[in-house]
Amino acid sequence: MTGVEVEIKNLSKSFGKANIWSDVTLTLPPGEISVLLGPSGTGKSVLLKSIIGLLKPEQGSIIIHGTDLIRCSENRLYELRKLFGVLFQDGALFGSMDVYDNTAFPLREHTRKSETEIRRIVMEKLELVGLTGAENKLPGEISGGMRKRAGLARALVL
Repeated sequence: MTGVEVEIKNLSKSFGKANIWSDVTLTLPPGEISVLLGPSGTGKSVLLKSIIGLLKPEQGSIIIHGTDLIRCSENRLYELRKLFGVLFQDGALFGSMDVYDNTAFPLREHTRKSETEIRRIVMEKLELVGLTGAENKLPGEISGGMRKRAGLARALVL
C-alpha cells in the first residue's frame, strides 16, 4: 500500500499559558485520506505543522517509518519531510517564479530527475488542477484561486 502511516501518541502543545491540545493519540493510516475538521483557533494547523516537524510539541511522539519526529536529528527530519506534500493556506508561491517553476521546485530541490521527466510531471499536475496554459504566469498575474491550485500542484509533484 502506498502512503505514509503517521502514529501520534499522547501529544500535547501549548503556547505560553494557552493550551492548544492535550494527550492527542491517533493513527493516520497509509494510503487513506484523513480529514481534520474544527472551528477556527482549535489547533488544526498546529497539529499539521507538528506532524511535518515545523513545530515541536511539549510531550508525546509522532512516529513515521519507525522514527519519532520530535526526537530525531535534523538530517532525519529533513528526509522524512520529503514524504509529505504541503499546501499552505495562502499557496506560499515564490513571487519571482512562474507557475511552472514554482511547481517544479520540489522536484529540482529533492530529486535527481531530468528536466524532461520534471516537465512531464509538472504538466501532468498542472493539468490535474486545471492550470494548463497558466504555466508561464507569475503568481501576481493569476487569481487567488489559481494560486491555491498552483500550490496544490506543487504539493502533489513529489
